[in-house]
Amino acid sequence: MRTHGRVITTFLLALIGIVGIGLTGSYAGSVPPDRLARVEGTVWVANRGAHTIRGFDPATGEIVRTVAMSPGSQPGDLAYATGKLYVAEEFGTPPAIAIVDLATGDIGRIELPLGSRPHHVHATRSGRLVAFGLYGSDKVAVVDTRTDTLLGPWDTNPDPAATNGRAHAGVFSPNGKTLYVASDASNEIVALDPRTGDVFWRLDVPAAHELVVTRDGKSAYVSRRTANRVSVIDLERHETFTDVLSLGLPDTLRLSRNGERLTVGLRTMPAQLAVVDTRTFGYELVRLGSDLDTNTIAGHQWTSPNGRFTFASFEGGTGQGVAVIDHRGGNEIVRTLDYPGRPHGVDLARGADDEREATEDEDDG
Repeated sequence: MRTHGRVITTFLLALIGIVGIGLTGSYAGSVPPDRLARVEGTVWVANRGAHTIRGFDPATGEIVRTVAMSPGSQPGDLAYATGKLYVAEEFGTPPAIAIVDLATGDIGRIELPLGSRPHHVHATRSGRLVAFGLYGSDKVAVVDTRTDTLLGPWDTNPDPAATNGRAHAGVFSPNGKTLYVASDASNEIVALDPRTGDVFWRLDVPAAHELVVTRDGKSAYVSRRTANRVSVIDLERHETFTDVLSLGLPDTLRLSRNGERLTVGLRTMPAQLAVVDTRTFGYELVRLGSDLDTNTIAGHQWTSPNGRFTFASFEGGTGQGVAVIDHRGGNEIVRTLDYPGRPHGVDLARGADDEREATEDEDDG
């Protein structure tokens, strides 16, 4: 195992209670076989450079399957739902939502208008609905996975004069009945009905880019990427936002099931992931990739429900892939899954036990 160095910085922004503890490190090593075996399923990664998606066995790191997507489509993100992978072919000709049936290997597509740019992908807990931010517009696409038909796409601002919206990501409430859309060009979060497109409310949040909703549905963390802040919104009152963290170019967000651990992908170089304790907002910065590479950048990440492991993609440098971080082991990188190109979106195709739990946990019609 390589040795590693850490630099510790502590700061306090008293007016809004921003507290951070930043540690930078790089780790590599082997993991005892019983530690990752508890992650049941297959970790899938979208690769914008190789124009493929690839599944890894989380316990062994072995490649399960590689699937070729449309040539030149730069698949950037994907989400698992009901035995299928829903993949954003952002730059396909035409752009499309690709639907990969993991049982049969068949691939279907919902084609979208040129320039629509299907981007970040999120599913409801039961997997009955999947949302794609259409980053080339102010619209969001919602797919009913039982029929694989498109609902909408819904316009987050139907005012003809509103032309500056860019729907980056749409994230569902725990019961699947509200879709929260982050639009960074129009600096807002929009709450709407995922089945009708009716807008419930909108809130000004400058530089809003990505969000994650707490398990009780009462709050959301929002990355304000170009503002270098992570904020919290009270979803019940939805009157304002409160900055709680100062981080460099925060983007993707994942929460553990108990809500106590938040991981934040950063778009600074070299590639880093912030691991945040939401009880104190202290955090540790984990270096992804080789210590010798300074031109790496983080992609997306997936955190196990129990909060123990995070699989974080990174690109650039002399090697690209997915770093496996053991949070209970001091945020140590215990394995790196090699995936040359531009690995980006990450999600887990759940095992049978997790499938049953997800279906019982949600009622989204």
